[in-house]
Amino acid sequence: MTPTVLVAFLFLFVPGNATQKPTQHVLVADPYYWTGPEGNLGVEISGKFQSEDGLNDALSLSNQIGLFQDKKYPFKVKSWRLRDILISVDFNATGSVAKWQVSGPESLLLGYLDHLRKVYEDNTVFYDFSYRFIDCKPSTS
Repeated sequence: MTPTVLVAFLFLFVPGNATQKPTQHVLVADPYYWTGPEGNLGVEISGKFQSEDGLNDALSLSNQIGLFQDKKYPFKVKSWRLRDILISVDFNATGSVAKWQVSGPESLLLGYLDHLRKVYEDNTVFYDFSYRFIDCKPSTS
């Protein structure tokens, strides 16, 4: 058999071939994984910013994300900040660009995404914006 035919045979007929998609999970520290009935949501967001100031403002850890119940008893409504949901940031060292991952209560993060989409649409902060949902798992489950 020629090497090309052998490789094709292995990919097509051997169990566990490349057609099976591996499940990738993003491990997050337990405080960033929401176990409440609303469910947890993980999102990876990519933004290309109009300016360095826009990047700094958007990724300020003190930015208010929204109102939602506290993580601890008595579970009163509190103001969540970016620091409460941010699990990683990659600045990619190429200008005013960032990719960040967040994890937390689904309804809170959907509101955050909606806000970011509106900011993108007004074309004052981002010149490019995208996101994808990620599968977060608590690190000690």
